[in-house]
Amino acid sequence: MVKKLEKPARRGSNGQSDHIQADVIILGCSLPGIVTAHKLKRKFGDTIDIVVLDMAGTVSGKKHLSKCNVTFFTGIDDDEVSEQSDENLEDDGDTSKYEIKVTDSVARNYITQYAKDLNIPIPVAIIDPERIKSPLNKLFQHTNGSTVEFSEDFHNFDYLGFIERFELNQYQSLLDHSMRDMFHRIEDDTDAERKRLLYYDQTTMEQHLCDALIFTTSRDIMRTTVRLVCGAPAESISVLFYLHQCFRTNSSRNHLDGDNTRFREKLLGYCRKRLTNQLQRSIADIILSSKPIREISAYSDEQVILKTMKGETNYVCNLLAMALRPDELHKIRVEDQLLAKKDAEVTRAMTPGRAKKFVVQYETNFWEAQGYSGDILSIRGPIIWAMERPKFSTTGSITRYATLTGYMMVREEDENNDSKKAVLEQLVKLFGEEAANPVTYKENDIADIFVPRCGDYVALRRLTGLVSRKPLEWGALDVFAEGDVAAALEAGHLTYLHLLSCLRPQAQTFEDLSSSEFPVTLYTSPLDRWFSQINYKSTFRFAVYTTVIYIGYKLVQSYFRK
Repeated sequence: MVKKLEKPARRGSNGQSDHIQADVIILGCSLPGIVTAHKLKRKFGDTIDIVVLDMAGTVSGKKHLSKCNVTFFTGIDDDEVSEQSDENLEDDGDTSKYEIKVTDSVARNYITQYAKDLNIPIPVAIIDPERIKSPLNKLFQHTNGSTVEFSEDFHNFDYLGFIERFELNQYQSLLDHSMRDMFHRIEDDTDAERKRLLYYDQTTMEQHLCDALIFTTSRDIMRTTVRLVCGAPAESISVLFYLHQCFRTNSSRNHLDGDNTRFREKLLGYCRKRLTNQLQRSIADIILSSKPIREISAYSDEQVILKTMKGETNYVCNLLAMALRPDELHKIRVEDQLLAKKDAEVTRAMTPGRAKKFVVQYETNFWEAQGYSGDILSIRGPIIWAMERPKFSTTGSITRYATLTGYMMVREEDENNDSKKAVLEQLVKLFGEEAANPVTYKENDIADIFVPRCGDYVALRRLTGLVSRKPLEWGALDVFAEGDVAAALEAGHLTYLHLLSCLRPQAQTFEDLSSSEFPVTLYTSPLDRWFSQINYKSTFRFAVYTTVIYIGYKLVQSYFRK
């Protein structure tokens, strides 16, 4: 049981200050934090004292959305104008059907694992989008406004000419091979691998794609993809960070379409809302509202003391798990022995990613009548990726409206401007005058993942990924926001394993350990890896070098003849 100790009041104060003592304190009600608390509570029950500190006051205030990005009460989705209840949601997403299939994706693996654990059905449109692929045509829009119709996936690039299609397919193959080299390694580290790791960490995606691609359209498509995946421009994304996003979906081809569970979930928010609601309910009795924490310090290297702003209540624990966002962490003074200055600088330099979504509803599905699926990819904007919103109801009820939803360009200069007019004009160009008169139109910002500074990703992974021998655990640091629910689940799960190894190593079970392991993808042949590095620039360089060597050889040969 959590202990509450009264401390005599200081001179000049009006009352007494309290100490609340627990074995484990989780600071923050972010998704990684409540996953950690849920797993610890299920493992230990009342045998250890666990407290979750909610500085946002979301539980007592009964708000629908936490400042820490956790939904506590599931109601009607703001984006769902059609009236649907949770009982009407699709049940054909029974996770047991996909238990084997989802092992090819880290993102789907964790969503499926926790959805099954909490008995939450997941729609096929999210967990297995390849199953519901439409045979109708998709649309690609160039920067000059011209459009191309095609029926294959976006990542096949059939809407481009042969030359651009070849270099983009080669670049995707290069990214996939690089991703496997980084995150599916089975041999020991070598100097060459460490140098390659640092190169990927210190090189921006802008530099990397410009070195590999020569055509403007190819570069614009990759810049758009990076922006959609990471919520930030390619100039601020390291290659290593982007490769890790590819690893989580198992391929660079699973972003715009394919098995793009993460991409769809970020847009729809279906799993995040239901998972966080269920998890919060399971730990409601151990959540305490607290005043903002101003200082975190250690006592004899065995206990951690959290001091509040006004000093009314202090918290003492043996293990502290940080489940705050990086921008919330900056407001708290943490002792150097708990957080090194270089690590503090890494978290301070992280910038929140930004994405923007739109939802537009029409009385009729006119695009389907024209032979289109509603899937759009544009490098012109303001819409850059869109799809027809999936229907989640299976009760036989008729949905009132047809809906398009997707991502928009994020421009700082358009911060205060309503882009509804530009969006509708773009839809009119794509589908005709019927798109000019929607029933409803909405825009919302998405708090995307926090992006580490180029060169900091290795340090960030070292901080959050290793088991800490200090009384402070950083694995639940909430760098995911609304951008990656599966990564947030994974972070909370790994934090639980870290704390479990510190509290009672003998309590670890095979199920605990195996649930965090992921199958290693076997290496492809060296020939395939070499072929993926061939592009127009490398071919041109090879031709130039060969020509120079040949001319030099002929000159030397003629010299000796004379």
